[in-house]
Amino acid sequence: MENPKLISVSLDYLFIAKAIERIGDHATNIAEFTIYIVEGTDVRHTGQDANQQ
Repeated sequence: MENPKLISVSLDYLFIAKAIERIGDHATNIAEFTIYIVEGTDVRHTGQDANQQ
């Protein structure tokens, strides 16, 4: 609140972080779909132990 210019910059960083998170989510979805297509195994919503074979 002391420096109003920092609010705008902080919001920009917040939106950038949100966009990077969405990119990661999309990459995860693509990887899961690729595993399904290649191996026929559905790896979505499984525990980490189930992915290690």
